[in-house]
Amino acid sequence: MPTDSYSDSASASSSISDIGTTRSDFASFRTLSELDRAAITAIIETRMRIKLAQGQAREDAKAVADKLGMKASELNRIVGLAMRERERGNVLLHEKALIEVAEQVVR
Repeated sequence: MPTDSYSDSASASSSISDIGTTRSDFASFRTLSELDRAAITAIIETRMRIKLAQGQAREDAKAVADKLGMKASELNRIVGLAMRERERGNVLLHEKALIEVAEQVVR
């Protein structure tokens, strides 16, 4: 029987809830083990760190945008394009082509 990624126990792979077959049945949940609670706590802490990092990134972007004399949304657009270009390539070329088509439409 497969196991959860955070546990070597085969019994931990069963669902935490057992939902009945009729609409009047409620889900019943098994008791969480210490390992289960630790794993859930780790997820909560990770999400909190991500939330704090996102807030810091927003503040950093605003400060850099102010220093460059542009709006934070413009800087975020530049950063997003640069990140996508690094990840996939041809993003900037594609954006330029779209702009050229839009220019033809408005002429």
